[in-house]
Amino acid sequence: MFSLSNPNRLKLLNHTEEQRNLKPGHCNKFLHVVIDPAFLKEPHGAQVLSKLTELGCKYELTPQPVSCTITFYRTMAPKLTSAGGMSDGKIDEPFAIHLLAGDQFVASVRNHQLLATVRNVKQQLPNRRLSLVVFGLVSYCRVHRGCVGRRETEQALTEVQLWEDTSHQLLESDEQVASFVAQLARSIAERPYKQQQMDKYSCEQVYLGNEKKGCVRVEGTAGLQQLFQAQLIKIPSVTLEIAEAIMSVYPTLNSLLQAFRAVGVAEASNLLSNISIRRAGGPITASNRRIGPELSRKIHSMYVSTNPKQEI
Repeated sequence: MFSLSNPNRLKLLNHTEEQRNLKPGHCNKFLHVVIDPAFLKEPHGAQVLSKLTELGCKYELTPQPVSCTITFYRTMAPKLTSAGGMSDGKIDEPFAIHLLAGDQFVASVRNHQLLATVRNVKQQLPNRRLSLVVFGLVSYCRVHRGCVGRRETEQALTEVQLWEDTSHQLLESDEQVASFVAQLARSIAERPYKQQQMDKYSCEQVYLGNEKKGCVRVEGTAGLQQLFQAQLIKIPSVTLEIAEAIMSVYPTLNSLLQAFRAVGVAEASNLLSNISIRRAGGPITASNRRIGPELSRKIHSMYVSTNPKQEI
C-alpha cells in the first residue's frame, strides 16, 4: 500500500483526475464564457444565460474590446509540478462570437462595409476564430421591404467566409441564439477530449482500439478464436454459419495459414470449397450446402494476397 506522500502515487492520482476532467460532462465546468453586456439585450439575453447554466458552464459579464461579443477561456485543474507542488491557471480559447442585429447587418451590406467590420472585430480579438451571428435579418427585411437584395447579402457573406475564414449563422429567435451559444460552448469544452481521442486512434491505430461495441478483447491466447471468427464474418458473403464451418476444420488463423502453405499455391485457393455448412446448428448431414470455390478463393485472397489493391 502506497502512502499519500509517495510522489508516484500523487502523479497517478493527478493523471487520473486530469483524464476524468477531460471527459464530456465533466469538462463543461472548466469552461468560462465571457459575455459582453450588450450581447444580452432582449429578447435573447435571458435565454443565453439559462442555456449556459443548464450546460454547466460558468459565465462572466465583462465588457469586451468589441461590443456584442463573446469569448471563451478554460481554467486548468490543479496540476502537479516537477517540484512536487500544485499549480493552476487558465487558457484562452481561440474562438469568439460576434452578434449583428438585422438593421446593422443590412447597413453594413448596403455600404459594402461588412468585410471591413468583420476584419476590425478580428483585429481587436487576435488569434480567435470568429463566428458571426446575424439576428433578426428576415424579420427586419419583412418590415423594410427592398432594403437589401438576396444576391447582395449572399455575396457579402461569401466574401467574409473566404477572406476572413468567418462562419455565419442567420438566426431569428432568441431560442436559436441561445442554442447556438450553448452548442459552441459545449464543443469548445469537449475539444481537448476529442483531440486526445483523435491522437489516440490515428489512422495507423484506429483498428487497434478496444472501446467500441463488437471489439474482441485478447489477453494472451484467450479470445483468439473469437477474434478469428470476427475477422471471417467481416469478409463479404461470410455469415456466422460459414465462419463456424471453417473454424470446425481450422479453429485458428494459424492453422488455416499452415493449411494454405501445405497444399501449395495451385490448390490453396480451393482448399475451403468442400467444407460443409451446418444450417442453424443442425447436423451436417441435414444440408448439402458447401462453401464453394468462389468464396474459398475470396477467403484465400484475404489472408494470403500481398497486393494492397487486390479486390475481394
